[in-house]
Amino acid sequence: MMNVRNEYGRALFLLAKEEGAIEKIKCDTQTAADVLKNNPRYITLLDTPALSKEERLALADEAFGALHPTLKNLIKILTEKRLVYSFGDVCSTYLDMYNEEMGIEEVEAITAIPMSDAQKENMRAKLEAHTGKKIIITNTVDPTILGGVKIRYSGRQVDGSVKARLDAFADSIKNIVI
Repeated sequence: MMNVRNEYGRALFLLAKEEGAIEKIKCDTQTAADVLKNNPRYITLLDTPALSKEERLALADEAFGALHPTLKNLIKILTEKRLVYSFGDVCSTYLDMYNEEMGIEEVEAITAIPMSDAQKENMRAKLEAHTGKKIIITNTVDPTILGGVKIRYSGRQVDGSVKARLDAFADSIKNIVI
């Protein structure tokens, strides 16, 4: 069976690019993903074999009729194949391809307390200079790191947290023989 996330997400992006609608479809994917995330029972309804294909398609058409036609057609294909549950993954692939095309890097900065706007801006500027990409920072608060910052982007993690330093120090002490 094909990987729905990759195949449909990639196809959606390529069609959007061909149509010159990558921005519009990006916005519409977020809208549709939010609707489905906030109404998980609707996913079940669109994927249920209890309704005929025609009834499910009519429901999808009614709910998503205002979206870009290419995206609406994809949702109807997923509905027809009872794969609406995978829509979030399809959107993730689309967003990954969008970010790559637009030179955007999403960065998660994990800190013990919320970062100030000045701290985010300073980090963004440094990372943009380092990567050559437009940086979008999301700050996640995790008090267990005690202080410092842990950065995740492009499958990498840079751990500058106090907890990581203390753990490294504790490990080095364990190896000392007296």
